[in-house]
Amino acid sequence: MQSITTLVGGSRVGHAGPLYFGLGAICAIKITLIGDVYIGEFIAAAYALTLLSTLRIQREYVSLLILTLMWAFAQALSDIANSTPMIVSLKGVLAPGVFFLTVFAVGSHFSRGNPQRMWYFLIGVAVSDIFNTSRMPTEEFLYNPWKWGYAAPAMLLLLSWLAMTRAGALRVAVAILIYCGVSALFDFRSAAGLPLLALVLYLLRGSRLGVQAYRLTRARGGVLLLFGIMAFTIALLNMVFSAIFAHAGDFGFLSPESVNKYTVQATSELGILFGGRSEILISLRAFLDAPVLGHGSWAVDRNGYQDALSVMVYQMGASLSDNLENFDNDLIPAHSFLMGGLVWSGFLGGVYWIGVLARAVWLYARNMPALPIYFHVGTAQLLWDVFFSPFSADHRWATGLFLGTLLAWHHLLAQQGARSAR
Repeated sequence: MQSITTLVGGSRVGHAGPLYFGLGAICAIKITLIGDVYIGEFIAAAYALTLLSTLRIQREYVSLLILTLMWAFAQALSDIANSTPMIVSLKGVLAPGVFFLTVFAVGSHFSRGNPQRMWYFLIGVAVSDIFNTSRMPTEEFLYNPWKWGYAAPAMLLLLSWLAMTRAGALRVAVAILIYCGVSALFDFRSAAGLPLLALVLYLLRGSRLGVQAYRLTRARGGVLLLFGIMAFTIALLNMVFSAIFAHAGDFGFLSPESVNKYTVQATSELGILFGGRSEILISLRAFLDAPVLGHGSWAVDRNGYQDALSVMVYQMGASLSDNLENFDNDLIPAHSFLMGGLVWSGFLGGVYWIGVLARAVWLYARNMPALPIYFHVGTAQLLWDVFFSPFSADHRWATGLFLGTLLAWHHLLAQQGARSAR
């Protein structure tokens, strides 16, 4: 079957292109209202609520809506039980709803019409992000502009341009390798490794790997098997990269601080991946202490979890100094979408993220041969974020955009298949 990028990806969009570029640029502006929120989330909420008012919702969104209501309800109960301040509770309870409305609005709108509009929109988002980051730099940005500012929007810009121009495999490979090289030079491990892994999958998408992935989506228990494969892959990568980064001093381009960090983490009991995300261990303990209701939105550390983490990391050989780590906030360490959900609201928060990830993996495996490189990199990034990134406002917006566009592309492919079958 021809991919949709060949059939309709190159058709003209006329004046709609600049309009969607401008819309994306406006949507990417972040403001502070109770908490950090993007203008695009307000627009998405208005659009999505208008669609939902008709009481007609596509089947693909029903399970996500149920998961969203479940997590919001569990979060509200958790906040009541933990006496969470009203403003903080409001942000925590609304977070899953804002995320769903973004996914639903983006997925519904771009599942119709010319898909080129989507790439113009995402390019607008990326350009706006670069401009806004330069205009209001953070302390982290001034220390490492690539890692803490330009890397994410530059990747979005690159992937959208490659998809919009229907770049061939050679151009895609060269562009991704250059990006990974720059990220490695600027000490950004995940931005150097994840696109490289996604590139391998992209180049193999038409092989038996893509066929087997599709078959798993049709088999009973196939998604569980895909999760098992991912868990094995993560463990294997931890071993491989630990062996590589144990010799970080031989690389020649890393700063002394980075060499020390990588060597210590790679040679610790946790390995390079988990040594850099040791918060998972203590957030798991926090979840087991309150598995039903959790510790509330933005869970405050009332039981010494930060101190326990500092001691644990030191004992496992992953500490970067001889002093115990001091945290600059009073929250339970939970550097993960999944662990954050478990700590905030108990097991239902974890069920939510497992459900979201399962849906994304199913969509990816189902459509793997016909997906542009954007979706390969985005799926790898989502997998990383669910296990290793905090659910901040930036991640909420970026992840909502990606999942919405993945659902939209799935619908476009399904529509193309229906037309081809006539």
